[in-house]
Amino acid sequence: MNWIIYGIELVALIVCFALVVTIPITINPVSFISDYPPEIQEEYYRSQKREKNKESLTKAMVIKKVVFLIAAVFLCAWMAYLAGADTFLQGTILSFSYVVAIAAFDTFIIDWIFFPRIKRWRLPGTEHMDRAYRQKWFHLKGVLVLVPMGAVFAVITGGIMVWLF
Repeated sequence: MNWIIYGIELVALIVCFALVVTIPITINPVSFISDYPPEIQEEYYRSQKREKNKESLTKAMVIKKVVFLIAAVFLCAWMAYLAGADTFLQGTILSFSYVVAIAAFDTFIIDWIFFPRIKRWRLPGTEHMDRAYRQKWFHLKGVLVLVPMGAVFAVITGGIMVWLF
């Protein structure tokens, strides 16, 4: 394994992820409303005199998500290869570590540190809800649910890595 390349990859992934999340939420926090704790969502809809719409996945959204997932699998497979993974197990472990690193950064840095403190990210009408914005357990539960999906992603990525490289 080349740990320097692996470290560079982790930093690059985290920076890219941070930009992909923070730029849109800074421009329009409402676009991420489904990621906010339920109390905040309820207060937003109440204060803005809006009704909560159950978003259904459109065909275009499904296609975008599938394309992104496929691209992510191949990107992680390539990164694992660049970091020196030679076997399925090494590729799977490295891929899972990428998922865990991004999930940890999202939860512990973005959700726990920045989310409650950046007033620009607050939904209109919820600016006063400091306690609701500081819910650590809500964000931790969200990431723990994703761990099994991350494991499946890593297994698929490890297989792709061995198959391609």
